[in-house]
Amino acid sequence: MIKHLFPALKKFKAYLNTASMGLMPLTAMQSANELLSKVINFEGEVNSVDFMDPQFLEGTLGEGARLMGVKKENIGLSIQTTEGLKRILLSLEPKKGMNIVSLDMEFPTLSALLKSYAKRFGLKIRVVRNRNGLYHLEDIEKTVDDNTFAIVCSTVQWVSGQRLNLKELSRIAHERGAYLIVDAAQHLGSLKLDPKKEGVDALSAGGEKWLLSPNTGAGLIYLSDELIEEASPITGILNLEPPTGEWGAWWGLPEKDPWGEYKARRDARKLDFGGGPPYLIAAAFKASLALINDIGIDEIERHNIKLVERIRDEVLSVGLSVIADNSSIITIKTGLNYEEEEKVVKALTEKGISISHRGVLGHYGIRVSPHLYNTKEEVELFLEELFSILGAKSG
Repeated sequence: MIKHLFPALKKFKAYLNTASMGLMPLTAMQSANELLSKVINFEGEVNSVDFMDPQFLEGTLGEGARLMGVKKENIGLSIQTTEGLKRILLSLEPKKGMNIVSLDMEFPTLSALLKSYAKRFGLKIRVVRNRNGLYHLEDIEKTVDDNTFAIVCSTVQWVSGQRLNLKELSRIAHERGAYLIVDAAQHLGSLKLDPKKEGVDALSAGGEKWLLSPNTGAGLIYLSDELIEEASPITGILNLEPPTGEWGAWWGLPEKDPWGEYKARRDARKLDFGGGPPYLIAAAFKASLALINDIGIDEIERHNIKLVERIRDEVLSVGLSVIADNSSIITIKTGLNYEEEEKVVKALTEKGISISHRGVLGHYGIRVSPHLYNTKEEVELFLEELFSILGAKSG
């Protein structure tokens, strides 16, 4: 059992709220402390990216690659989800008048990003409407045409928990010559995601939820081989190839021309920050990713889905409903109005059970999101308390 790695669990009777914020393992603090100790004591060449990259960055990218079943060259480090999506989009060059397809219940930061991006490049946004809180592939397919630049959406919806079929989405996009760019913040780390096999062109996922690295600014970027070739980001210097094979040997050369021609990197790190990487973020993040990989994403998915199915079955058996049930998020519709349901959430919180109350475009409910540190007993406790509160209200 891994509960001892998560001291925060002691504060709750049941923490079932990873879709809001994941818990950080002790191993992340230990990894971060290792980096800080080296820097404070100047152990090794901590002033050189040639030393720091293999010490504190390459391993993190390797763990990200291991999680997604891709090459390390396809993985980059981001600052949570939105910054990663922003770098991906700004590295591409859409033609004025093209359109972007997205979904109407998306997380607000994604819609804000796409609106500003569309305004900058003269693009049109086509928003697919939900049907009773869910999306249907045929509705998305009807919205995409030969002038579509990209489908940009979340792989798992933040309110409903609906998990979209990425293989089919990529087919829809690629048949029309469009990209599939996804926000995987509510997916990666909780369920298997193989972006190469599923035809994803690019994704970004922050570490603050299922990747167990909250409040650090951690995140991952994935770029397909094809998109690595096509991407044309704004460069600094450290997202270019070292002219002499490594940076240390280059800095002192008197013949260097700061305005000369330099080659872009040929991996996902061409989208890097351009300056020194945020190694402290990477150090803590590596430990969280390693824990997920050591348990195994297949095992984590089985565990999470089993807990969600238990919640679904019990909820339906007492006449309540859910919006979707095919991810690690399940949102329960009690039939109460929003204000009354808010009181239920508050009562559960006071009993030490952490869940969320979420809503968008008229759809709302009690969102429950179990992860690898949760047990069947915690789910049973949540259900018992939920039904008790609802019974008291109806009585």
